[in-house]
Amino acid sequence: MRRPRLLPLIVVGLAAAAGALPPPASAQTPAQTVGIGIVDVPANRSDDPRARQYIVDHITPGTTITRRVEVSNNTDQTQVVQLYPAAAAIKDGTFLFGDGRAVNDLTTWTTVEPPAVNPPAGGKTLATVTIAVPADASPGERYGVVWAQLPASTPQGGGVAAVNRVGIRVYLSVGPGAEPASDFVIESLTARRDTGGVPIVSARVRNTGGRALDMSGDLHLSHGPGGLNAGPFPARLGTTLGVGDTEPVEVSLSSEIPNGPWAATLMLRSGLLDRSASAEIGFPSAAGVSARAVKATLTAKRSRRLPIVALILIVAILSALLLVLLPRRRHHHATDG
Repeated sequence: MRRPRLLPLIVVGLAAAAGALPPPASAQTPAQTVGIGIVDVPANRSDDPRARQYIVDHITPGTTITRRVEVSNNTDQTQVVQLYPAAAAIKDGTFLFGDGRAVNDLTTWTTVEPPAVNPPAGGKTLATVTIAVPADASPGERYGVVWAQLPASTPQGGGVAAVNRVGIRVYLSVGPGAEPASDFVIESLTARRDTGGVPIVSARVRNTGGRALDMSGDLHLSHGPGGLNAGPFPARLGTTLGVGDTEPVEVSLSSEIPNGPWAATLMLRSGLLDRSASAEIGFPSAAGVSARAVKATLTAKRSRRLPIVALILIVAILSALLLVLLPRRRHHHATDG
């Protein structure tokens, strides 16, 4: 597996690059870009930022899902854009894409229609991604990408042809029943300085749930020397935790930050999950040196999606109220007549 090659005329719509969650259109030259984005977001995932950027779903074997995607062309001429699925995997905290049209289970279940589009200059074109999971598919999460690719170009005078493409990740969970719950824990915080002397806080994060996670968040420092507070400092984007994986999530700080000690509070999120943990840390004075890891204490655990138990209770209460109120309304109508 290798990271995607991002070249001019291509915008990484919806974070084809590992781990990042950028806005749906950015490019080196805004006037000369081709991008791809999701049009359809399932109603039950409308509040999940990952589902607005990736194809994220859980389905039972024998089920078919579809998603419309939009290919945009901000160049000054009509483009021929090929659309196709390819394999991906998660390794060492990175979402990795296979070479070319690499195949896995997910790609054999996925089709894109039409397989090529011709968005005009400044225009947009729709296509449909269909994923048909066979009835005998084994449970588990699969990863892939839907690529939008321009024809390969060979430099004048010969040489290696460059492939320009942009993609949308696919996270598909397959199995009976409800979707596996997502969760993670922040196990420890480590303060260190890189070889250039920049202070860095590295958090050891473990995926304890049943879905892959894309990490983002920020770090706050308080109760520092002289009562100083600092931050927030954003976590480096790009860390993807596979199911059961443990990887570092790093935050780079200003080189002006004193050594400490500091009360560090790290808030991390993935989709609808928020987790916050704290620890007392101090940075070493020398470049390239790491302090000992400090166990982090959970300070907040929140899911921005209403728990399924709460939803069941709400539905039960509303149903009970309707059963009480409707007979009364009928009785009043009968009395009025």
